[in-house]
Amino acid sequence: MLAAERLGGADYDGDMVKTIADPIINACVRRNYDIDRFQKYKSLENRENIPLLMIPAAEPRIASAHDWEARFEAVRDTFFSRVGQICNAALDRSIIAYNENSEDEERQRCREETELLAILTGLEIDAAKSGVRPDLEEFLGQRTVRRTPFLQYKYLAEHAGERRAWYEPTHAAKLKAFFDKVDWSQVDSNVERLPYLANQLKKHTPKLKTVPMRDEELFTFAAQPDWQSKLDKGILGMVSSLLKDYEACLSRIRACRAPVRSKGRKNDVERILFSRGQEESWDADELYAQLGELPPERVAEVLEALRRDDGWQFLDANARERFLLELLPEFDELFDLLADFRFGGYRVLWDILLDIDQENTAQNRKWLNRDGDSPAFTAMMEAYQKKTASQSYRDAVSAKCRELLDGIVKPVTAVRYVVALGKRGLLWDLLPDAVLPNVLEVRHAE
Repeated sequence: MLAAERLGGADYDGDMVKTIADPIINACVRRNYDIDRFQKYKSLENRENIPLLMIPAAEPRIASAHDWEARFEAVRDTFFSRVGQICNAALDRSIIAYNENSEDEERQRCREETELLAILTGLEIDAAKSGVRPDLEEFLGQRTVRRTPFLQYKYLAEHAGERRAWYEPTHAAKLKAFFDKVDWSQVDSNVERLPYLANQLKKHTPKLKTVPMRDEELFTFAAQPDWQSKLDKGILGMVSSLLKDYEACLSRIRACRAPVRSKGRKNDVERILFSRGQEESWDADELYAQLGELPPERVAEVLEALRRDDGWQFLDANARERFLLELLPEFDELFDLLADFRFGGYRVLWDILLDIDQENTAQNRKWLNRDGDSPAFTAMMEAYQKKTASQSYRDAVSAKCRELLDGIVKPVTAVRYVVALGKRGLLWDLLPDAVLPNVLEVRHAE
């Protein structure tokens, strides 16, 4: 007699078995093998060879290739698999089967059903080829065990980064509702308690606060208490002005490189149109495009009129018409829509114009060179504009700033001025070669 088990998904027939010598697998099968219960196995005396797992063979379903309904069913069954549902049902039972606090009889029943579901998984996979699907009504059609909340938490965790619709609660709100609805004092399974314990650990673990080292613990020159008073005030002012220009130049470059975030209030406009049943009649993108043709100064003028104390949201129907006719006469085809205040409709004109105004402002901030920039700022910005494609913007600006800094003070001495100004973080950008001679040597015990 051979200890055998067929793995899910492998081809098999009535005369083929696959031997497995793994003692753990054999023990799992042998545990459910009751010789006294099955009379036909009483002739098997060698208990070590007993775990022969009998899986019924199924004749494949034969269908005509010319039958369009049969072809449709074959394609449907190929792509329609219940393996995920079987795995969820197996997890629900394994939570009970391997929970030491469960009753022995219930644990044994769930253990047997868990192992049976593992076999049904293979039969479900084989159904794509044979066309014969196993009967899962006992496990999927009726609820014999309660659903574990672990699966719901797993679903929430997997979809944490997905974008949600405007009417859906946030991910944080969904998590809070999940933890509030479960009575965790009644949950005794370690696996099921993992989400709760992780949430409690996150809630009660204080965040680490970094404590920077003092200057006297890092640099040799800072060992003297009055080292800052010995610095040249004129040089200190020039270095301070240069570092401010350096940081401002990097900040402007980052702002200009960032994409413009437009139509942030578009969801609110679509919500209002949907609430009034006008989502098919009016398109939010088209409204933005039409009002976006206004010059920036006209947009600012209309927004200022909307902000008045007796402004837009307080006008009656006739006053709204006069308001629109006075400030937006070229958009008379939109008057009926913009003057409709149902479901917060006064926000439509406000939100669209506010998004357009913010986009205009963001576009104006895209200018790298502006009036009032200092000569040092202009020089660093030109270095960024002339950089090679392989060079990063930070390296280009840092190299120019270092060139300007060398014209003010020697690099080794410049470290003192940068530290005195509280800009230690810029040392590795501007003075990486001059830091080591100023670092305090600390001997560690061997």
